[in-house]
Amino acid sequence: MKHRFLPGLLSFALTLSLCAMPAAALETEDAKALLSTYYVDQIPEEVLEQGSVDAIIESLGDPYTVYMTAEEYQSFLSSVNGSTVVGVGVSISNLDSVEEGVGIEILSVLDNSPALEAGLSAGDYILAADGVALTSGTDASARIQGEPGTSVTLTIRFHDTGEVRDVTLERRAVLIPIVTYDLVDGEVGYIDCDSFGASTADTVEEALTQLKEQADLWVMDLRSNPGGTDQSVTLTVGKFTNGVVVYMMGRNGLEYYRAIKPTAPDFTDLPVVVLTSSHSASGAEMFAAAVRSHRLGISIGQRTYGKGVAQLVLDEDFSVSSVAELFDGDCLKITAYRFYAPDGATNDTVGVIPTLLVSPEHTQSIALLLRSSAPTVANGSLRLGLGGYTFYIDLSDARNVDNRAAFTELLEALPPSAELYEGQGGGTWEPIEPEALAEELGLEYHSRTFSDTADSPFADAIDTLAVYGLVEGYEDGAFRPEETITRGEFASMVASALNLRAPSQSYFSDVPEDAWYADGVNAMAAKGFFAGDGSTFRPEDTITYEEMVTVLSSVAAWASLDGYELAQKNLSAGEWGNYYQFSEWAQTSARNLDALGALVGDQQPGDAGTRETAAGLLCALMEATHLIWS
Repeated sequence: MKHRFLPGLLSFALTLSLCAMPAAALETEDAKALLSTYYVDQIPEEVLEQGSVDAIIESLGDPYTVYMTAEEYQSFLSSVNGSTVVGVGVSISNLDSVEEGVGIEILSVLDNSPALEAGLSAGDYILAADGVALTSGTDASARIQGEPGTSVTLTIRFHDTGEVRDVTLERRAVLIPIVTYDLVDGEVGYIDCDSFGASTADTVEEALTQLKEQADLWVMDLRSNPGGTDQSVTLTVGKFTNGVVVYMMGRNGLEYYRAIKPTAPDFTDLPVVVLTSSHSASGAEMFAAAVRSHRLGISIGQRTYGKGVAQLVLDEDFSVSSVAELFDGDCLKITAYRFYAPDGATNDTVGVIPTLLVSPEHTQSIALLLRSSAPTVANGSLRLGLGGYTFYIDLSDARNVDNRAAFTELLEALPPSAELYEGQGGGTWEPIEPEALAEELGLEYHSRTFSDTADSPFADAIDTLAVYGLVEGYEDGAFRPEETITRGEFASMVASALNLRAPSQSYFSDVPEDAWYADGVNAMAAKGFFAGDGSTFRPEDTITYEEMVTVLSSVAAWASLDGYELAQKNLSAGEWGNYYQFSEWAQTSARNLDALGALVGDQQPGDAGTRETAAGLLCALMEATHLIWS
């Protein structure tokens, strides 16, 4: 089955990205007033001192807060809800500043489009259009789009071969379906969702209704889905369950939430397998996190993009008349909220980590190996307990030459919490380790775990982080769990696990820019998770247990609503007796982690931290705040 993609990025309430375009109608002072009123954070004075709308938005440095002309706004609304457009049928990323010679990445390619017919695919880069290099100052969409029947020559760097060559395409009208569905392999209800727009929930309901008699489980493919509206996500989740779908946190705290009434019908009791990629963003992440929170199924694929903020669109239809009258077809889209899943977790930066972290190459094939109904005969089948659900795998399908590599990667991706059983004669099931099964079947299995952690009290925690690619070991395959850990090492470990992006500035005089730990230290400092002593950080000093606890308590306040609420509470006299051994500055942090169930380890507060204890604390925190799908 072909995978259908969306040809343009999304705007409206939830969106992956949008480059700021030159402002036309909105007055500078009006823009300042609107940002001061609605923006999620306090606007810095230096931003408000700028003399134009363009300068204000550029100074703010938020890629999601943008001004759109009437034409741009209508184009983006169409991309959310689906339409017919004239172009070559590609979705391009304008997320980051584009360096000269790098080009614009193709996120997805439409079926029946000139781009698909020419052999273009997601991951390729467009370096130039009609000989004009595409850089951060170029309106790439305007150069690629045009009148039907006209041609455009694109200079493409193909991601699979690295080849650079010109491709001439004739522009034409291309249909943009945002949701399609089909019955795959006679048993899998496959829903391909490219956007959460006006028709998404109704089409998903149609799929659930039309395929329910034949489907054994549902696959919701959100790869390269950049988002949509939070209302559409909520209505779509409501086809599977009811209850809270998302919490919205504004400048003044929790401002609203979206939910489905308890009396609303749901259309299936079968598990949902969500497919994600690094391009699944915003509304797609909101849906995946809701599936995790309500335990509707599992996720397979790659860590999602990590856009945990939502935008408020100010236009002529805005509910406040004094705001609406400032616009005439144009709009100002402002980051107004941080959103959180029903289980309280953020996906900002960290993304949604799937239950099975696997390669893009095998994501779909692994999903199609799973079934939810038990076979009539156990022999020749596997039973897999994962994410609160039980799945079954037909070994004859798994060992098929077309599925062999995907099945091997499935086994490699199983976290320690997974339970694997092999069917026996007489209808019994015997537990078996993934590596042992691979050896039995003659598969080339490569363990993701370390060679020296089996005897560690934190073996499962270390293995869990390793399977999800959240910690690294040494070149010899060891983790060295009992070695002490420095402040620089711990900062890098946590920053890497959270997928924090390094800031442009350096915060400490004793952290050289070229030090291996510099990005991690500065990323943690930028978030306020880690402090130094004035201008110094002491990266080579061994970190203590209570220092690690304090850092992770700060992470918890950012990562989840539960952690945020705990951070607002002072340590009571009654609680003090449980944490008096900690230094005064660490006592509340210890209380917070303990309340979350993440205060693990038997070390004394002042003891030197070890790599295994650091991993144990980190894993416990990520599980307690639902950043790990367990």
